[in-house]
Amino acid sequence: MSDKKIDTLVEDINSLLDTGTKNPDREALFALAVTVMDGVRRQLWVSSAGSKPALRMSNIGKPCTRSLWYDLNGDDKKEPLRPETKIKFMMGDIVEALLIYLAKEAGHEVTKQQAEVEIDGIKGHIDSFIDGELVDIKSSSSYGMKKFKNGTLPNDDPFGYIDQISGYARAFGKDQATFVAFDKSTGELATYTHKDLSDTSAKIKKVRADTSRKTPPKRAFEPVDDKPSGGKKLNVNCSYCAHKETCWEDIGVDAKFRYGRPVFIIKGSIEDNPNDHSF
Repeated sequence: MSDKKIDTLVEDINSLLDTGTKNPDREALFALAVTVMDGVRRQLWVSSAGSKPALRMSNIGKPCTRSLWYDLNGDDKKEPLRPETKIKFMMGDIVEALLIYLAKEAGHEVTKQQAEVEIDGIKGHIDSFIDGELVDIKSSSSYGMKKFKNGTLPNDDPFGYIDQISGYARAFGKDQATFVAFDKSTGELATYTHKDLSDTSAKIKKVRADTSRKTPPKRAFEPVDDKPSGGKKLNVNCSYCAHKETCWEDIGVDAKFRYGRPVFIIKGSIEDNPNDHSF
């Protein structure tokens, strides 16, 4: 059993990368290779049977239950995953496997990798425990990385990470859990230990109620001002949602490209649709 603490994880990994090692852990290296292969296989494998959509702990914390409603109840206009998105998912799996390997090689104790948990009937898989602390590994943009470094993630959590890790922590009887974050732009690592766990049971109850409706729940986000056009556009969350065409079909959106990125302009206006009560 290691006497190291997760507080020094980033420092120890960086030290390992600086100095290298003459005796790499072959078992850990093999486990890394297998995990990487599984991550690639998941994105390439096409199942002929198909699987019934179900709520998972990884999406319980997402702020828009309308999007989850479409996931569970179907959406003929849902956008398929783009090749670049699948590569991002592969890279996320590879980064997770690599950091687990580096933690082991740096002398930290890693246990319970991909252990399954169930909270109020909702299943999920944790990343691992490191030095006895429940850990969730996240690949992040430089903007998101700032929130892990300065501890402001609970104030701006568009992907529901706090609810997800809170559920995992409660399932194991823990009163805190740690994010290990990787900056995709710079390669920087950081840890953030979250202690103010959210009420996961209350969140699950609300999500179940919203996704069990016969019609979609209200939209979670309003359009924002678009200065170049003088009109309105979808906010960032809606722009990346695979259900935006169906969700906004009563008003309509038009994709414009600026600096190589799409911006979704509202065709009509909320005022033009008096029967729309989605907000």
